Amino acid sequence: MLRSIYGALAGLAVLVASGTAMAKEGSGGMPQLDYHSFAPQLVWLAIAFLALYFVMSRLAVPAISDTIDRRQAKIQGDLDAAEKANEDTRSLVAAYEKRLADTREEARKHMRERGEADSAAAAARLQVLHDKLAAQIGEAEKRIAAQRDDVMAGLENMAKDIGQDVYAKLAGQPADQAALAAKIAVAKGGR
Repeated sequence: MLRSIYGALAGLAVLVASGTAMAKEGSGGMPQLDYHSFAPQLVWLAIAFLALYFVMSRLAVPAISDTIDRRQAKIQGDLDAAEKANEDTRSLVAAYEKRLADTREEARKHMRERGEADSAAAAARLQVLHDKLAAQIGEAEKRIAAQRDDVMAGLENMAKDIGQDVYAKLAGQPADQAALAAKIAVAKGGR
């Protein structure tokens, strides 16, 4: 619609200009400098100015103003959307950092609990091992004591046998078993 109005106005301006030019062709000079035709030129200037003013004020300026308003509204909408997105991003980053801190704290808590549980389990295993080793040491001490008693008994028997053989060789007669056992007992007790 605007193009048809602009086209009509342009055609009107061309007709007016060509009619004025035809009328002035016979004068031979520039029509703008001819002071006899100043009044009609001023009238046509006023008519052209008013027509252009009317077209500009009613059609062009509102269209340009509307375009500028829409552009400003779009820019403002984009700025508002960007600000909202920025706020959303900040809140998401804050939530992420909080969740990360909570997760780290939970991991530390689990590590402490796991460490305490592992320490308790290790202490329990150590106590079981200690009890097992203590039982094995007790059994080993009993075996050693029994073997020592066996060895000592064997030594007493050997000492009796050696004492009888030595006495029989030195005295030439067999030794008295009771006297020899008493002397071995005295020697054994003095040690």
